[in-house]
Amino acid sequence: MSLGSLAAAGTLLGMPGTATAGPRRREALSSPEGPSRRTLVEYALPPAEETHEIVKLPDRPMALVSQMSNSRLVKLGLDPRTEQVTAVKAFPLGSAGAMLHGLAVSSRHPGRIWATHEGADRLLLVDPRADSVEAAPRIEREIPVPGGGRGPHYVNEYGDTLWVTLKGSDQVLALDHTRPGHHRLYDAKPHPIFAARHPVSGDFYISQDGASFLLRIDPRTGRTHQIPVPAEQGSTPVGLVSGPGAVWLVLLGTARAGTGTFGRIDADGRIVWHRLAGPLGRSASLLHLAFDPPGTAREPGLWLLASSIVSEQARDLIIRVRFDPSWTRITGEEYAALPTQLCKAHRLLPLERSVLATELTTARVAQLIATEE
Repeated sequence: MSLGSLAAAGTLLGMPGTATAGPRRREALSSPEGPSRRTLVEYALPPAEETHEIVKLPDRPMALVSQMSNSRLVKLGLDPRTEQVTAVKAFPLGSAGAMLHGLAVSSRHPGRIWATHEGADRLLLVDPRADSVEAAPRIEREIPVPGGGRGPHYVNEYGDTLWVTLKGSDQVLALDHTRPGHHRLYDAKPHPIFAARHPVSGDFYISQDGASFLLRIDPRTGRTHQIPVPAEQGSTPVGLVSGPGAVWLVLLGTARAGTGTFGRIDADGRIVWHRLAGPLGRSASLLHLAFDPPGTAREPGLWLLASSIVSEQARDLIIRVRFDPSWTRITGEEYAALPTQLCKAHRLLPLERSVLATELTTARVAQLIATEE
């Protein structure tokens, strides 16, 4: 299909913008520490009720997006120089009711991705055929979720092991993809969403958004431990990723309020909490977070995604948080409101020169691009 694009109506410290047809235009994104220039644009994807995960294929100018409501995999062609989206094409991946959701790049199978069929209880190894946007992806392998587990949501590959959150049965699955009969199921609280391995301890942490607890798993012994989220910090842990020296997480909050809170889990399982200080940040409902790709020449920092997924009072924002070199002190915050508000912003993907964000209910991808002066 031809690329449908919407112009960016960016924001200055969160003043709401409006999407309009026509060419993209430059907008200023500023922080209290000084202005920087960025452009915020949106790209229309094929219609779907739920647009979810996004990954970038290594060394290829292509990103992939899952649309769960109709089980379609969307291929985004990227300009190799500017990273702007140049082409969009969607393909069915399984039956419409299979509910394509999780996506993860495979290291064990170069050029392939892992995916989940949340409604069909299957894990997929997929060749996205990254040489062409027009080439239909191929499912090369299907692994049924074992042991009665249901609703595979998130998936990621750690060596020969896939770690999968099972949202339907409130479990976490660790499965040897070279020998699927070798697996282990861990009971969780409602509902496990993300899993991440601690870069120092090797323990796995799982966010459970229906219980406001984090599950800690020692994969060597199989021991588990539940860690409550302190009520004074907020509630509803969702986004959770491995980052510099720690596992990092964000809190979404409730339909009444977000708290702009995110945390850093050390090797001993202790959580250092951070709270955004900007006018928009103090009540932000944070859904996802991500770090810059390795080797990116940016100062220490991370990206946060605030979402209206549980509250119509919340803003959909891309937030840049800068840190000192020790990753212990926030040195700056920048905010950009997505042009289409109430889109239930869903996932973040930082690239080398830009950041992509999926919009759950509008079938769009937003892109924040650094602008050369």
